[in-house]
Amino acid sequence: MKWDLASLAPPPSGPAVAARARGCAERWRGRVAGLGPRDLARLLTELGHVQAGLTHLVSYASLHQALDVFGDEGAELALAAGSAADDVDRAVSFFEAEWQALTEDRVADLLTDPALAPYRHLLHTVRAARSHLLPAAQEEALAAREPLAQAWALLHDRLRAPLDEAWGDLAHADRDVRKPAYDVLVRGLEPHAASLALAYDALVGDRLAVDRLRRLPGPRALSDFDNHLDPAAVDGMLAEIEAQRGLAQRWFTYKARALGGESLSPWDERAPLLAADRIDLPTAVDTVLAAFARISPAFAWTARRIVVEGRVDAVPRAGRVSRTFSLPVPSERTCFVLVGFDGRPADVLDLAHELGHAVAFTLAAEAQPTLVFDAPTALGEVPACFAELAVLGLLATEGDPARAARAAEHWVDRCVTTVFRQALITSFEQSAYDLRREGRVLDAALLGDLWQRAHRDCYGGSLTLGRLHRLGWMCIPHLFHSRFYNYAYAFAGLSALGLHEVRGRDTAAFGRNFVAFLRTGGSAPPHEQLARLGLRIDAQGTWRSALDALRGRLDALTDPRTDSRPLHRSEA
Repeated sequence: MKWDLASLAPPPSGPAVAARARGCAERWRGRVAGLGPRDLARLLTELGHVQAGLTHLVSYASLHQALDVFGDEGAELALAAGSAADDVDRAVSFFEAEWQALTEDRVADLLTDPALAPYRHLLHTVRAARSHLLPAAQEEALAAREPLAQAWALLHDRLRAPLDEAWGDLAHADRDVRKPAYDVLVRGLEPHAASLALAYDALVGDRLAVDRLRRLPGPRALSDFDNHLDPAAVDGMLAEIEAQRGLAQRWFTYKARALGGESLSPWDERAPLLAADRIDLPTAVDTVLAAFARISPAFAWTARRIVVEGRVDAVPRAGRVSRTFSLPVPSERTCFVLVGFDGRPADVLDLAHELGHAVAFTLAAEAQPTLVFDAPTALGEVPACFAELAVLGLLATEGDPARAARAAEHWVDRCVTTVFRQALITSFEQSAYDLRREGRVLDAALLGDLWQRAHRDCYGGSLTLGRLHRLGWMCIPHLFHSRFYNYAYAFAGLSALGLHEVRGRDTAAFGRNFVAFLRTGGSAPPHEQLARLGLRIDAQGTWRSALDALRGRLDALTDPRTDSRPLHRSEA
């Protein structure tokens, strides 16, 4: 199963995209203050057409680069797309400046008109951005430096790519595969630690310098704003996760004993508990689609269409990027999915995760204007994490008891990884930025200390720390590509746990509401969208209840009075 990129219409050229943006600017610049709601909607529609052309170009470049990370063609396409993006940003920046200059009364009057209803949240967000935007000339100068940051990130990708197979083998069922893979990773990463530390230090220092120019209150502030989340809600979520780290420690202790030890070995952190049968790709696809059908027929039908149209690439091969992702092409009302499928249970969940993204992208692109179809990252991860739980729920209720027991364990393992590991990464990142802001150089030794401490704080004595727990930060691409990205997974994981409980009350109504949620895309704020589904993210009890659901699953596995625990094959 590989991408059929020939079926994707060629994008407009970079110069054509830039020319369209300049034409839009020439027609509308200086007129925003005098526009009525219908003309303002026409302007936003035209800006959406510009954005659609740019997104098509960027996605086209990214897809080709993903298939050949070492090749020149993808890199050249990416540079051309980046140049076009800079041209578009310069051309259409007039709109944000003129919209931000309007009085509050004028804005309030315009936003009452139904013609602007799909854009209301976007327009509020553009107004809110005034607090950290710089004068236009300074914004242009900062944008011109982006290729340097991209180069550091590309260096990371190229140095890590040869180790992708070893990283994947850490999740192999056989310890005789995991242990050598662990050693390969350690030997492969150690020579690059100084270089990648230099790259990360440069990125963090640069980001902090820009934050000072923008007068941001902290290094996570821009991520919170981009996620359209109240920082207090994020703080509350992270605090609740930290307070309940004992759940992760209980799970790792259970896992260690199932594998024949008292503490989890370093190379067993990502191990599956049972050597499950290999799963072929057609069976995995059928399983995911069946689980999606239990959520909603529309959810499953959209996922099937994405598969049938050749939008999924699941075959690992030399030169192909290691990351799993979904990449929308809104102008084509479709999305491309990349996963590395090797027949493991975790691969089925990765497929479900990315197809969950793809369905959400596709349904929103069909229902919303281009400017607002894409949900912010944290909210956008919710359907993907919920898709994983749907698959695990299917496996836990169908088939033989041993398979159901394995699914119950996978359920807990996946949730612990999604919630606690991602919060661990966020804690590491916060510590790194704090120390860099104090003037410390983030060299390999310091980053190793921070990575090791983050694991010790989270997992306590339930995990034996090894050499990779000083090097593992190099395996996290988001640290280089997009800061404070990982907490979005914890947010989505807990939200998905909460939604799983909501669904149990009325499955039919939930299915209808969930599809409506997906069609909303980014046209409404996250707290409002999740409230419609029954979750209040501003209430601390929401996060506590979600973790209580995880605790209930863990209790069911560890309670000696139950006989539902599977028998494990010790690999000690």
